[in-house]
Amino acid sequence: MKRNTGCNSYHGCPPQLSCDKAKTIRVDCDSDSFHPYGNKLKFPVADINVALAEVELQVEVESDIELPTAAREIKHMRRNVSLTQCKAIRSAMDYKKVKLYISGVVHKNIQYVEQCSGMLKDYSVDVPFTCSEAVHVFNYPDYEHLSQKNTVYERRFIDKKGHGADECTSGAFTYEYYNEPIECKLLASFVNDLDLYKDFDNWGRFSRITEKMEVGLFFKLLQKQQVDLDHSHGYKDKEESSSSSSSSSWESDYKMEHEPKNMKHRMDALMKRHEG
Repeated sequence: MKRNTGCNSYHGCPPQLSCDKAKTIRVDCDSDSFHPYGNKLKFPVADINVALAEVELQVEVESDIELPTAAREIKHMRRNVSLTQCKAIRSAMDYKKVKLYISGVVHKNIQYVEQCSGMLKDYSVDVPFTCSEAVHVFNYPDYEHLSQKNTVYERRFIDKKGHGADECTSGAFTYEYYNEPIECKLLASFVNDLDLYKDFDNWGRFSRITEKMEVGLFFKLLQKQQVDLDHSHGYKDKEESSSSSSSSSWESDYKMEHEPKNMKHRMDALMKRHEG
C-alpha cells in the first residue's frame, strides 16, 4: 500500500494547485461607514497610550566628511534622519519636565564627479549625533514606584534551644515595581546644513567636507497609563465649570498658561517659510 505523505510534509494545510485565471474586465466597489462602539464597562477604565507632549528639538551638529577620492563637484546629496536611541525619565528637579536622551544619525548619500566628464561616484556616510534635554510635558507621567531588591527586611527564627537566632534558616522580603516607560514616536524631521569644501589639490578638487547642520526633530512622547474614561471625557467641562478655588491642588497641577503647539501647523509654517 502506498503511504500518503502529502499532509505531513507541511506545517499545516498543503498548498492547493493553481487554477486558470480569468481576465477581469471591471470591478465596482461600494462602502458604508458606521460609528464605532464598544462594551459598556462597569468601571470605565482602560490602559491607553497617553500623549504627554509633542516636542520640537533642535540639534546643532558639526562634522568632517572624508571623501574616498577627490571631488571636483557635488552633483547631489540626499539626507535622511533616524533615531538610534530616545530615552526619557521623569525629572527629579521639576515634576513638569522629563529628561530626554537622544541619539541618532544623519545618513548622507553623496554623488559627485572627479573630472569635468566621467563616471558619477556614489558615497554614503552616517553622521552621528547625541543630545540631552529637559522638556516640558502637558500630561504628566505616572508616578514612578521604586523597588527594594537588597535584603533589608530579613526574616530570622529562634534556634531550638531558644538562645539565639537559627543560623540554618533565614528569609527576606523584597519587592519590585514595573513602571511603564516613556516612549518616543518620531513624527517629522528636517536638515538645514552648510557645506564647506576643504583640502583642495593642485587641480582644484577637494577631499574633505566640513558640515554645519541644524537638525530639527519633531516627536511625540507617549506613555501607557490607566485612564478613567468618564473623567477624561468630561475633563474640559469639569475644568470650565469648576470655580476659581486656588486651594485645589489637582487644578493647579494641570492648569496651563497657553495651549501647546500643534505639530502639523508647526511643520506647515516651517515649509511655507522655506518656500517663501
